[in-house]
Amino acid sequence: MNADPADPPTTTRVILALRRLNSAFAASNRAVGASLGIKESDLAVLDCLNQDGPQTPTELARRTHVHVATMTGILTRLERDGWIERRRAETDRRSVQIHATGVERLTDAFAQVNSQLPRLLEGWAPEQIEMLIGFLTEAGEEATAFAERIGRGAVARRQGRDA
Repeated sequence: MNADPADPPTTTRVILALRRLNSAFAASNRAVGASLGIKESDLAVLDCLNQDGPQTPTELARRTHVHVATMTGILTRLERDGWIERRRAETDRRSVQIHATGVERLTDAFAQVNSQLPRLLEGWAPEQIEMLIGFLTEAGEEATAFAERIGRGAVARRQGRDA
């Protein structure tokens, strides 16, 4: 990413800091995945389930930006290794909800770094922490919206080639 001369230096520094944070999280996720014997795509699914609770395979595929057929393989692997369970939805018995069952193993794997993060907030006022949470939440929403726009564009391009 090149700095835009019209962009205030502070904004550029924030964007670069977020990109470094993203790279650091990606590296730590790969390391945790390797230590647990799971793939990055598996970790993404488990993270979605941990954050938002049970979901259908289609919802998980959409949220993680993988093809539904690929999601089938991911879920088969995670179920085989005791990370998830498939359960019939209570409201529609034809539908399946995916439930995380091995989240404690994931939580244990991240416990060391999670225990270190609170020290970074020592001395911060509650209002500052709320501002940080708000910023990170909105930044995540922007990144998600961007990924969805890019995904729709890729689908449209593929459909145009296939026509």
